[in-house]
Amino acid sequence: MQLTREEARKIYQLGEEAVVDLLVRLTEEIVHLRLRIEQLENQLAKDSHNSHKPPSSDGFKKVNRTKSLRQKSGRRQGGQKGHKGHHLKMVAKPDHVEYHHILGNCLCGRSLQEKQPQRYVKRQVYDVPPIQIEVTEHRAEVKTCDCGISNTAIFPEGVDNPVQYGPRIKSLAVYLMNYQHLPYERTCEAIEDLLNHKLSPGTLFNFNQACYHKLEKTEEIIKEQLVSSPVIHNDESGMYVNKERLWLHSTGTAYFTYYACHSKRGKQAMDDIGI
Repeated sequence: MQLTREEARKIYQLGEEAVVDLLVRLTEEIVHLRLRIEQLENQLAKDSHNSHKPPSSDGFKKVNRTKSLRQKSGRRQGGQKGHKGHHLKMVAKPDHVEYHHILGNCLCGRSLQEKQPQRYVKRQVYDVPPIQIEVTEHRAEVKTCDCGISNTAIFPEGVDNPVQYGPRIKSLAVYLMNYQHLPYERTCEAIEDLLNHKLSPGTLFNFNQACYHKLEKTEEIIKEQLVSSPVIHNDESGMYVNKERLWLHSTGTAYFTYYACHSKRGKQAMDDIGI
């Protein structure tokens, strides 16, 4: 409630103790109100860029972005004068050499077909070789001993089925999906565009599962290194998996990082994950 001047004079006339008591209570109220204002301002400043709130909650308000403190250097963009750039250089031993012969006659009319070249003018082109699927057939010998027993040679490790995909195309597909973040359908399109070969989303899923199981031991080693580290960094970010709200937990040091999804935040999730 607002204090009038007349009421203030009455308190003053009550003596020093009454004035001190009023000042103390007013100071406490001011501190409380300042803290409340700060809390409300912090809530208003939160959006999808600095909290776990979804982008849809931002509305039409203008987000205050952090202003860069970087000062203009006055230099033009791109490579600077005196900077040692990187450019193509001719190699001493190219992978392929194509000869281009002189066809026809000299300007004087004489034929140059039988003339030996004095020298060559060289130009080199850096490019990717044609990418295509190669099929390697493995044939295991079958021999029958004089005793009548049939013996078959052993196929290489990993050659287990009559027809199968090799490790390179599997690695490429897993790399595109998990590092370049291509969805299943777009990965199928990329493989078809680059290799002229169709893959199904189900096949890509099997590639991912196989890689997942092969990395199991690596995953355990990363966990052990993190748990034994004196200092680790932990964080979680909201994400949706199959339309369900989950939390992507990350734990890391300068050398190792571990990610895992969990329905909970905080310590319970970290304990369930094993860190």
